[in-house]
Amino acid sequence: MNQTLKSSLLLISLLGVSFFAFRFLTNSLNQQGETTVVETTLVTTTTQKQVTTENFKPLETTFDDFIDDELALITDSCIKFGSWFSLSEECLNEWFLVLNNIEEKSTLYLSHYDYALNYFLSNNQSLNKSDLNNILASLEIETKLTIWNEKLIEVTNVLNIKSVQEETSTAIFLDSAIVNKSKNIGTSDLNSGCIDSNLISTVSEQEWIEPENVNSKDDEKFNYGIRIEPSLGLDPLCIKNLLFLILNNDLGWKNVANKSFQLTSAEDSDYIYIFASPDKTDELCAPIETNSIYSCRNENNIVLNFFRWQEGAVDFKNDMETYRIYLINHETGHILGWGHVGCPKEGAVAPVMMQQSKGTDGCVPYGWPVYETVKSKYNR
Repeated sequence: MNQTLKSSLLLISLLGVSFFAFRFLTNSLNQQGETTVVETTLVTTTTQKQVTTENFKPLETTFDDFIDDELALITDSCIKFGSWFSLSEECLNEWFLVLNNIEEKSTLYLSHYDYALNYFLSNNQSLNKSDLNNILASLEIETKLTIWNEKLIEVTNVLNIKSVQEETSTAIFLDSAIVNKSKNIGTSDLNSGCIDSNLISTVSEQEWIEPENVNSKDDEKFNYGIRIEPSLGLDPLCIKNLLFLILNNDLGWKNVANKSFQLTSAEDSDYIYIFASPDKTDELCAPIETNSIYSCRNENNIVLNFFRWQEGAVDFKNDMETYRIYLINHETGHILGWGHVGCPKEGAVAPVMMQQSKGTDGCVPYGWPVYETVKSKYNR
């Protein structure tokens, strides 16, 4: 065999060995890759766990239902609109009891709020719709409780102001020009008191005269009625206009209560102004003793003694305009829950809740609730 043939056979042998070696190495690498994938799959599969959680436990009575049940205890006439100062002391006490009940339950509901918050933080990725809605409602409890607690503080403060106003009164001094200007309410009827002798009726089929063209009841306002004894000779239309101007004056109770006044029928009213003779006043005011010379507030009736309406009081001298403003505002203050006070200091204007018909003790006669305005807005 010549040298060329030997070289060719050697080359063919080397190529064959190389081919088989390459196939062997490739198969080995593929097998190692497949084994690694299988191992990875096994590791991933064996580390998965099934997580179970306890169901969310809502309250038997939700916070909103609890609040609704408590608010149902408030009588319709005590529903708040405007300032807390618009409510009588009786109504404020109703609110105080309800708000105090809410405060007493606050620990229970705050505990549930904490539970709902922790449950949500631990299970927020696996909540069903029902649990989520209950939890979201529970997470509002803290904010709502804060609001009701603030109301309790407000009512407590107003009750304190009304009950101890005499001890906390700051003397207010106004010059004579301001006092005189306060009588200007936009009508000359204040001076005459709407008295017209031509209207006196000693014989009448009506027990009371009531103004015509009254408003429908509006729960967002103070609704008052007017009744006039026929024998007094008072013009009902004139009285209607006069009371409206006094009650809705910016110096008056509207400014304290943040709530306006409107005339309705006596049947639809929250309370009634009754202009009565001295004898009738004594009858309607009983058991309050008016001795035929004083006026009164008896439950939902403000009974205005015509003797006072016509004659005024000693300390007012001949200033009937200031006296009539005072008389209306003083008795209205009782409806709103304000009690009697004294003169804070000689020379100061007299508080409207002072019994100025009996004397002003050195104070200057005045007809508007200026002290109550200061107390309601500045707690002083």
